[in-house]
Amino acid sequence: MQTRLQLRYGGPAVDQGRMDVYTASSNMIAFSEFMVAAVKATYGNEAEARAEVAGYGKGSFLTDIWVTVGGPLATLFSSDIPKNLFECVKEAFKLWKFLRGGPPKDIQSLGPMVSVTNNDGQIIQVQTSALTLVLSDKGSDAVSRFVGAALHTEGIEEVSIGLSDGDITEELVSAKRDESAYFRPIDIEKPVSEFAAEMSLVIESAVFKDGNQWRFSDGSTSFSAVLEDQAFLQRIEEGERFGKGDILRVRVRISQSSSGTKLSVKRAVTEVIEHQDRKFQPVLF
Repeated sequence: MQTRLQLRYGGPAVDQGRMDVYTASSNMIAFSEFMVAAVKATYGNEAEARAEVAGYGKGSFLTDIWVTVGGPLATLFSSDIPKNLFECVKEAFKLWKFLRGGPPKDIQSLGPMVSVTNNDGQIIQVQTSALTLVLSDKGSDAVSRFVGAALHTEGIEEVSIGLSDGDITEELVSAKRDESAYFRPIDIEKPVSEFAAEMSLVIESAVFKDGNQWRFSDGSTSFSAVLEDQAFLQRIEEGERFGKGDILRVRVRISQSSSGTKLSVKRAVTEVIEHQDRKFQPVLF
């Protein structure tokens, strides 16, 4: 299967012919890498894709995308127009704009579709392939170069991708300068390790909202942890007295995750085994 796509830039720099050769070639390479990543996201790793420059005009690049696939997937390319690929690219751009450069707050699988919630609590449904492309290292790195970085360049106001058929180009997606920050790699937290431990913690402060994020000290470090023990919370609701300085013997779940090159730790108190009121703690000295 072969299809021809057009990458076009607009703005004063393009009108005046001020896009240098190095920038133009870098953008063309990034666009080609992006389309190869889109093919993989749409049809799987069995699909092979390569891009060839078919032409260059003022502010625009024509690219031939060649896709080959063997085995049972070959039937996917019975049509000359890869609609699934174009839908993947369209919905990926929509998702980048929807997330506004931030990671998804929640993702729910709906078969071939996924429901994605952003940090404002808004929900969108897109094809799984679009989410795969947005979260992929190669796809997100490439789009950050030929869209995000390009739109930061002085004199570049808009970028668009279109399906080219002779003298006619049908626009698939576009992005404007004020959306440039949205097109960047999306860092999501990936679990690294998780383990449980039993320890004694000193209560520093209690918070009964925002997920019950209490403040504790283990004697050397002060940290926040979610209190998940509903039985203990119910006892407090029914009148059990507690206060700052009380000691809780607890079971804690400690989860470590990575986001890009950063590591983070989250703690949760899953069970309160014993509650020692500070007024009745034994004198050690």
